[in-house]
Amino acid sequence: MRSAQLHKLSELEIKNAPYQEKDYTINDGGNLYLNVRQYGAKEWLFRYTSPVTGKRRNTSIGRYPDISRADARKIASQNRALLEQRLDPIIEIEKQRQTEEKLHRQRKTLARNTVEAVFHEWKQAELKNRKDGGAEIERTFIKDVFPIIGNKPISAVIRDDVKDILSRPLKRGSNRMANRMLSDLRQFFGYTLDEEYLEKDPTARMRKDRVGGKEEARERFLSKEERKAFAQALPKSGLLEKYQDALWIILSTGCRVSELSKAQWKNVNFEKQTFKIPSYDAKNKTAHTVYLSDFALNKFKRLHEGRTSETWVFPSRDGESHINRRTISKQVTDRQQETPINGRTKDHDTLILSGGHWTVHDLRRTAATTMQELGVFPHIIQKCLNQTVDDPIMQTYQRSELKKAQKEAFEKLGEYLESVLKTA
Repeated sequence: MRSAQLHKLSELEIKNAPYQEKDYTINDGGNLYLNVRQYGAKEWLFRYTSPVTGKRRNTSIGRYPDISRADARKIASQNRALLEQRLDPIIEIEKQRQTEEKLHRQRKTLARNTVEAVFHEWKQAELKNRKDGGAEIERTFIKDVFPIIGNKPISAVIRDDVKDILSRPLKRGSNRMANRMLSDLRQFFGYTLDEEYLEKDPTARMRKDRVGGKEEARERFLSKEERKAFAQALPKSGLLEKYQDALWIILSTGCRVSELSKAQWKNVNFEKQTFKIPSYDAKNKTAHTVYLSDFALNKFKRLHEGRTSETWVFPSRDGESHINRRTISKQVTDRQQETPINGRTKDHDTLILSGGHWTVHDLRRTAATTMQELGVFPHIIQKCLNQTVDDPIMQTYQRSELKKAQKEAFEKLGEYLESVLKTA
């Protein structure tokens, strides 16, 4: 295209283009037109033949003078460059819009799960019940925590972040404040573990007299001895039978408490012995089928016999929805207290185990550990738990073989738990 064909219209011609009874266009060259509408508006149009469909197409660049002559020509030039690459400008603009929307959604999701956002969730859930409504601990976080990790996704917080936070009061010469801050952080991360924002506590094994020690945190799971103690303690814990069944289901399926709390009866198939977790309930947004062992199936059967809802396995009080995932987690935590908490359960110490504090999510990790002890291959365990598997071995598995391997793994786990119950 010769430059003489471009930029035909002067600013005065554009401004003085008369309005007529019908819409008409004026050619500026290079596929760019000024569309003069009968009702008094002027609009920039880009007209072209799509290299993809072969059809004539119009796309609006915007109104004049909101879009200046120079800006319109710049956009037209960009569109012509796309045409030279055999690309359709309208299609490419839509792709860009979708990409931007996706990034926007991702940014919004991250924003909801930042340390600061989760802190305010914790404040509403628990701190508001304290005498000062959580004001003191909030001041501490505003001063020393948020400046370092406030905008960081909670799932990305690591031990070094905690060290950086604790270094602030230490640099001020306040060891006492550092120790108090460590206690506050432990409480906060205890909440994030219960809520399954984190897989492990970044403050674990950090001693107040050795802040910043090098010892790595271990992932909590119930030992063989603790599993037996768990089986003995659970019937005496004061937990409702349905919540006891929930804990056994998590231990025998490895599903998340958030997934189980949302379970619907339509996704439990007693004949096929499956529990389907739809993508919208799964943490990784990937649909998952849990193959139920006889042990797990019997727990679901008992829940079904005593059901109060035809929809929800664990209905809310009004029956209109499911229970909050924290309902079970909170009751487990309340039963691991050395001293009673005012207004809470009298069975405050019934679920204390020798390995220290444990959460409902630790039962999922215990399920994985137990499978490993029973000789199940790691990549099969990962599939059982609906985790991403990057293992070349998986490529050799047929769908039927993988399904069979998962069934066998769950059955081994169920038989083991049955034996634990019998010997408890």
